[in-house]
Amino acid sequence: MLSSAIFTTLALPLALAAPLSTFLRPPHHLSARQSNDTNDTTCDLSGIAQPENTLQPPSSNLSLMLIALGHGTQNYTCGANATAAPSSFGALATLYDASCAVATARPPLENLIQDSQAQIGEHFFADLTTPEFVIQGMEPTFAKKAEAVDAPDKAADVAWLRLEAVSQGAVKMVYRLNTKGGVAPGSCEGVVEGETVTVDYEALYWIYG
Repeated sequence: MLSSAIFTTLALPLALAAPLSTFLRPPHHLSARQSNDTNDTTCDLSGIAQPENTLQPPSSNLSLMLIALGHGTQNYTCGANATAAPSSFGALATLYDASCAVATARPPLENLIQDSQAQIGEHFFADLTTPEFVIQGMEPTFAKKAEAVDAPDKAADVAWLRLEAVSQGAVKMVYRLNTKGGVAPGSCEGVVEGETVTVDYEALYWIYG
């Protein structure tokens, strides 16, 4: 069983940024090859179990293709009411191949972030409700949220999710697990209407097809 303890504790600052359109899609993202081939993951993933959770498990006809470490920001936007909580406005993350690190229970995963060769793709939002994953060697995957459960430390860490693919590629399901950070501040106090609040986060994305 993989514990969220594999992550090194990180400082998770808030930052304010500019126009809202900036936060749905990165200005330049990796071009995925138009194929259903997976990455060059050399580790056997067939016997790896997810960390304990209550999300519906993947169906028996699906296989674990890849485990990706996502490192980026959860994004929120504020309206005119300073006492209201910010509204979710998607996420932006760089993806790193964490398959072998998880398969061999070999922390620390933050070393993957420092290794530019480990970068395999990006995660962002095609629109406000459609997460997208662009991963080298795979067709772009568009998904929808099917299920969510609280993270073990729900006050600090964003929820664990089960996402179902709505695109026609090899990927059929994505789980966001082992989250660290990303929770919105309790109010929009001090934030100008229309600005976006970004909160650093990490997560493991378990990708099945």
